[in-house]
Amino acid sequence: MTEVVLFDFGGVVIRTPFELHGYDWRGPFDVASDPLWARSMTGEITEREYWHRQASRYFPDADDPTHEFMRSLYEQDESVVVRPEVVALLDALQAAGLRTAVLTNDLAAFHPPEWIERMSVVRRFDPVIDLSHVGFLKPQPEAFEHALKELGLAREEASSVVFLDDQPRNVAGAVAAGMRGVHFDPTDVPGSVARLLAEAGLTDPGFPA
Repeated sequence: MTEVVLFDFGGVVIRTPFELHGYDWRGPFDVASDPLWARSMTGEITEREYWHRQASRYFPDADDPTHEFMRSLYEQDESVVVRPEVVALLDALQAAGLRTAVLTNDLAAFHPPEWIERMSVVRRFDPVIDLSHVGFLKPQPEAFEHALKELGLAREEASSVVFLDDQPRNVAGAVAAGMRGVHFDPTDVPGSVARLLAEAGLTDPGFPA
């Protein structure tokens, strides 16, 4: 039985940087154009390192190139950066009485506190579990152990959690920890939402795509 849907934040709740600006490197939208992204997908480098390297190309003199890069993309109205499909998904899950929470590697690592504070969508989740400064990241087992503790769940209750992430290796990490996992494919948002609803037992053919 599903009790909690645990969301990744960047790329799932909010659009990817690839969707907010046109680059000659396209990440999951064209892996062949982006060998650095392919390396992050295999775990050779972290996603945080990927964005630091790309950001440094545009803001080489910034104290924090990643923060500056993300600011240049995400300092827009919330309706532009948040996926409307995910807002509708949150409505459906919460109407069904399910708890919604976030497990993210990089929220504070990528965005300043004032940006996080003004994003009303953040308040749709309880808790927001941010691994920016804890010393481990998804897909390490410690990340999912930490999430269960923050959710107030015992390890034996992990199967009551459905985890949604755009990185397949993070989904695999959640499954290894006993959770149920769904891959969120940013190139197929409607399909990803449908898979999540089905896993949560809430398949609804009338759900807005």
